[in-house]
Amino acid sequence: MRAQEVGVLPILIRFCACSLLILISGTAGSTTLSSEVDVCDQPEPCFQAAALPKERLGNALTKEQVLALKLERLQRLMERFPDSLWAKRAGLLSGVLSIERNPAAAIPFLRDAQREFPVLDDYIRLWIGQAQINLGEAKEAAILLESIPMAVPDSNILVKAAYKTGEAWYQASGCQEAMAWFTKAVAMNDKNASTPQAYLRRAACRLRENNVADGRELLQQLWVRFPYTQEAKEAEALLSSNLGGDTWTVQPSDRLSRAQAFLGQAYHAEAINELKKFLLADPHSPRRADAKLKLGIAQVRLKQYDQARETFRALAKEGGPESNEAAVWLARVYLRQGQGDKLLEAGRVLLSSSLSAEQKGQIMLFIGMWLEDQKQYDDAIAKYQHVARQGDPASQRAEGLWRVGWVYYRTGRFREAGDSFRALDEQHDSEFEPQALYWMGRAGEHTQQPEAPEYYRKLCQRHRFTYYCQLARERMKISPGAEPPLDVSVVSVESSTPTEPTITVLTRADIAQHTAYRRAIELKTLGLDGDAAHEVAVLTERYSREPDALVALSTMLNEVGAYHQALRLARARFRDQLERTGGNFAPSLWNVAYPTGLLPTIKLQDVKGVDPYLIAAIIREESQYDVKAVSRVGAIGLMQVMPATANTVAQRVGLPAVGREDLFDQETNIRIGVRYVEQLLEQFSGNLVYTIASYNAGPLAVGNWIAQYREQTQDEFVELIPYQETRQYVKRVLRSYREYIRLGGLS
Repeated sequence: MRAQEVGVLPILIRFCACSLLILISGTAGSTTLSSEVDVCDQPEPCFQAAALPKERLGNALTKEQVLALKLERLQRLMERFPDSLWAKRAGLLSGVLSIERNPAAAIPFLRDAQREFPVLDDYIRLWIGQAQINLGEAKEAAILLESIPMAVPDSNILVKAAYKTGEAWYQASGCQEAMAWFTKAVAMNDKNASTPQAYLRRAACRLRENNVADGRELLQQLWVRFPYTQEAKEAEALLSSNLGGDTWTVQPSDRLSRAQAFLGQAYHAEAINELKKFLLADPHSPRRADAKLKLGIAQVRLKQYDQARETFRALAKEGGPESNEAAVWLARVYLRQGQGDKLLEAGRVLLSSSLSAEQKGQIMLFIGMWLEDQKQYDDAIAKYQHVARQGDPASQRAEGLWRVGWVYYRTGRFREAGDSFRALDEQHDSEFEPQALYWMGRAGEHTQQPEAPEYYRKLCQRHRFTYYCQLARERMKISPGAEPPLDVSVVSVESSTPTEPTITVLTRADIAQHTAYRRAIELKTLGLDGDAAHEVAVLTERYSREPDALVALSTMLNEVGAYHQALRLARARFRDQLERTGGNFAPSLWNVAYPTGLLPTIKLQDVKGVDPYLIAAIIREESQYDVKAVSRVGAIGLMQVMPATANTVAQRVGLPAVGREDLFDQETNIRIGVRYVEQLLEQFSGNLVYTIASYNAGPLAVGNWIAQYREQTQDEFVELIPYQETRQYVKRVLRSYREYIRLGGLS
């Protein structure tokens, strides 16, 4: 790259590098930070050391210091290998990294890259436009951004470009053009992250035109639809200022809509506040019952069980569909709080009411669980048998029969347990059959039945990759590694005849030629994983309905780091074969089903005693590798970390405070999650079952369960976990963890 095109960036880089060295001087690793590029002898590893420095994963450097380190290394690469493709990539990445902090230096790099990387023309135009906006050259930015649809008609960032174009015209005081582009952008995608800002800008333009009515309407829509954003707070301030001399009056229906929006983002406390205001403001609304039900559920999510109990109790008396749902929730809360007398009383009343058969069956199961917990085993069996006979649907009847067998087993009546499990096995219920077969074997061991091992073999023949087959192999002392990772001799449950290979050279070649895939590869190479994932989402929409392309597509998505999209595709079509029965499918799907691309990041956390495969299994089951995942209780990101837990962990290990938005950052989320797992492993002396259960339910609850069931074997302890969510979670994580070990060849 010619010096005159670089502009002032070398000055910026050297300044940042000097600042970096000053800030880290005296630290143990300071002598190695700037030397990694110097010791590499090829441009590609030098680029990797610059774009993804290992130091970013530690605790020593701030984000600003990591940025300075990247820029310094990219500059050294360009100086050492000036004619290489990697030097050109270094220039492009230097431009992208400098957009916010030094846009004047970024633009020459980006313009040069526009010639070298035509496949990224739309992205580079967008980046240059953003740099120009940051420089105050808003009109020039708007003109450039407007060119993207014409220059790259098949661009997959047209929505982002439309929002950015509107922002550029707004900054250039071109309200007419800004309004047009913002309106177009919202019509294209009204759930984009920039939508709230678009509403705010459109409202501001209307107010500039003295069109107060339309401006107020846009502000109200923003306040209602996106209440969790900073723009909504600005809208509220403007509305509260009595625009046009009119007092702002909030409609009750707006309160309910805001509550629903808060719930959609797992802001339960804020939703509760809005629901209470709605109920107070409109005592005659036909939507009150729905609002009360949402209120009670939100209170449960926040573990406000006393408040939830009163909410559900009042609603259950009112009649109607929501009241019936509230009755089931009320029984669930009674069970969680250990209020068995009230649960039994409620059962007597509710079971004679207009509840559906399924709702009555669920309440009967709750009553049985409480009786079982009180060691009133025969009474519990009677309740479960009632559900096994009269529950609805069939899966509920199967659960009732399973619980009958389990109570027999835990009370030492192994022959009766075996009979119940055998009856359940004969129903061929896909959910309960594996555990029925396993516990038939365990019951058979207790009664010294010679056919007990046969139950284990039958289990693994039918459900080879289940948690229960893994347990059965341990009992038969068969190593998972004793068999090849994929036994292609096993006939698929879908066909009794051999099938042609699913993946073909033509299919893969076709996908590889798709512009979105080529963009994704280049963006991934640059370390811009978020943009790469956006591109592969288009491929998912294009090919996911074509069975012949699905294996190839999921494999290729996995290769470019789109682990979430790849895993979802594989599970959608092959979940039963991959996680239960086995069968005939492409071996490459194992890499998709159990991604390993984040193992380097996990290992670089340098936490002793934490198996990286365990963390990978937790990520797989918590979020399916979705960095943007938000649970119904507000857990965030890859490892589904609660914000409060994150701050506690950060404080304990000396990390900076972590906000909710920080947890959407992949590396931050893993850093916190790994250290929390380390803490739990230490607390429970390395016991995996207790640690995994604690990650889901909390160490306090698990401590209580240990005190109660300390004498049980580990497989029995798992079945005795009172919380169904935690019980199933432990099984899933243990299953995935063992599969990671098997596929990694460590067993």
